[in-house]
Amino acid sequence: MILSHAHLVGNGKCSQLFAGHSGTVVACNVPKNKSMNYDFLSIIDLKVCLYLDKNRTSIKPVTIWCTEEVKNWAEQKNLPGKYESIYVKRHRWNSGHLAAEQLAKKFKNIHMWGMDSMFTDDLTSEMDDRVERPKRPPLNKEWRPNWTKLFTQAKDTNFIVHIPKGMQGVDYAENCSYEYHQT
Repeated sequence: MILSHAHLVGNGKCSQLFAGHSGTVVACNVPKNKSMNYDFLSIIDLKVCLYLDKNRTSIKPVTIWCTEEVKNWAEQKNLPGKYESIYVKRHRWNSGHLAAEQLAKKFKNIHMWGMDSMFTDDLTSEMDDRVERPKRPPLNKEWRPNWTKLFTQAKDTNFIVHIPKGMQGVDYAENCSYEYHQT
């Protein structure tokens, strides 16, 4: 059964555009907005698990979509939440890619918030002050072809990327559109 819509909230600055909406909500990693209601988390990075090990109350005990490696580590450390290994780790695929791929199996429309690297060169993340990362290469240049591939394969799903007015979207595929918001 195909459902109407879901929301995928990434960790870019534009995640602030998400003001809570009806439908299934999947958040990536550990959202900074503590009042955000989400149904699932998407985590593929063990560094996020290390953060959760030290900050066990930073997430709601929800289902966490992850890789087998993350699931095993989280269960070994008895981290909060129910870890479901539904992802196969892929080179230069991020948590948002994998969550969007899963959502496309069940939803006709996927609204994407805080996915700034899709349309800017800004790779900063809400997680940057909590998870130390080395200087990143320009991953958006490697992530963008994966978005095109994902959207093309999920041709019966509409992907709506929410961005600030004045920003320019990238042409990924016919089923990817932009909705502009005042900031």
